Amino acid sequence: MFDFFGSYQSLIFSILFLLGLLVLAIALFKIFRQAWLFYKQSLFKKAIEWTILELRIPREVLKTPRAMEQFFINIHSLKNEAGDFKEIYIDGEVPLWWSFEITSIDGKINFYIRTPKKHRKIVESALYAQYPNIELIEVDDYINKIPLTTKEIYQSNENIFGSELNFDKPDFYPILTYERFYEKLEMARKEEEMAIDPLSVLIESLASLHKEETVFIQILAAPVNDDWKEEGKNFVNKKLGKEEKKGGGGFNQVIYEWIKNFLWAPTEYPVWAEPKEPSKKEPANISDYEAVKAVENKLSKHGFESLIRYLYIAPNSIFNMNFAIKSVMGTLNQYSSAESNSFKHNVKLWALIKNYLFPYFYYAERLETRKQRLLNNYRKRMFPEKLPFGKFFTSHIFNFNNKSKTLILVTSELATIYHVPGERILISPHIE
Repeated sequence: MFDFFGSYQSLIFSILFLLGLLVLAIALFKIFRQAWLFYKQSLFKKAIEWTILELRIPREVLKTPRAMEQFFINIHSLKNEAGDFKEIYIDGEVPLWWSFEITSIDGKINFYIRTPKKHRKIVESALYAQYPNIELIEVDDYINKIPLTTKEIYQSNENIFGSELNFDKPDFYPILTYERFYEKLEMARKEEEMAIDPLSVLIESLASLHKEETVFIQILAAPVNDDWKEEGKNFVNKKLGKEEKKGGGGFNQVIYEWIKNFLWAPTEYPVWAEPKEPSKKEPANISDYEAVKAVENKLSKHGFESLIRYLYIAPNSIFNMNFAIKSVMGTLNQYSSAESNSFKHNVKLWALIKNYLFPYFYYAERLETRKQRLLNNYRKRMFPEKLPFGKFFTSHIFNFNNKSKTLILVTSELATIYHVPGERILISPHIE
């Protein structure tokens, strides 16, 4: 006798088994794809040749940060992005990036630019065009003078602290830029009270360090396209009362109205929807107006995916972690206001763990892996891994590599926090 239910049950199990195999195949393919991309991108990054240029700054620099903004505009034109199959899966191409660095070593303050070697000539030309009297000298990497491991630092009777910085608000909110420090850019060289260099606070703070204290600050910057601007445009539209576009309109709406009016034509006069003019309203208050104006200004400029990272190393006898936490942050947050953005520490990865907070086990091990990762990432000038497989593969049992976050800085913001100092700062003997 034919067993219908047995055959039906067997068919169901066969279908489920095949579906399971399909799901497994898709999952394995995705894992393989992630692993392959991570492998190829790692090879691409490893093959990049770098050079470090030290900025030798003359005493007679009379230009404002606007000159440095023009330099960043020129650098943005070097943007590269993997587009086709070969570039993505064969070459493993990733966007190239630069590192703009300020250091205080042995009581001397230096400025550096780390650039891909193939772009060195363009970087030099772009900088010389704005600062003809500056010198760019290729130098050895200063970070090589620092021990490779935190253990070696401790053996030298020193300690280390470090952190990365995030924005307090979404990326489309700007920080206060140099334009606010120079209300009349054209008069900045002539009017003493107008020429306030936004770097002066940072330079003075670094100049106050002991000779044995060391501070490294790096700003990684990779040119990006305009995708990041969409969220900011939505914010502006919302503040101005503009209606967002919704689905269901267009051609389908016309067909629906035509059929409806045709069917009801014997009894009702046809009614056609009138196109709505986008509504506009003024911002509700001055604060909203200033915020919208600031966001629109940021959206009008070229953006860089960026990461700000710093290290502080000092002998145990004078090690002052509060300097790194408060002074570095304080100098950067002079660029903030109620309507603008501000910086904050990424407390999920800084070299400080409060052992009474969850998870409160393996405190020493977790702290040590944080410090070592910060030291390694600074040395390699690394952006955080974007691929899930890459994050997993580079994680440690006490430190998962998923806490680092980038932010978007536009040309004027970069020029505000990193530029050739003006003559009023260069009076200080601390700057090389």
